[in-house]
Amino acid sequence: MNADRQNKGLYLHFETPTQETKKQGMLNIDLNKVMTNAGGESFDYGTFTAAYETDPRVKTMVKNFSQDGVEVKTKNNVEDPGPEVSAVDGDSGESDVTQMAKAATDVG
Repeated sequence: MNADRQNKGLYLHFETPTQETKKQGMLNIDLNKVMTNAGGESFDYGTFTAAYETDPRVKTMVKNFSQDGVEVKTKNNVEDPGPEVSAVDGDSGESDVTQMAKAATDVG
């Protein structure tokens, strides 16, 4: 993941990030632009919350999320998973969000 290579966090915005909404020290990606380019569905806070609550794989990838977007787990922040994140055993499949995050960050 490009964020890991750069030793940065990764933030996926539900709206196109602006200078004011960009997170300092992180790669800032427009989640829905990536999803559109990949032929996937778009997300907003409500639809992402539903995915987070119903797909345990999403929880394993998310450090935190809010109305603005999603902070993805990276090597830079995985030691501190946050209070809401739980691991899932025995499921090696990748969700659309995982595939999207990899595609968004593997620029090099």
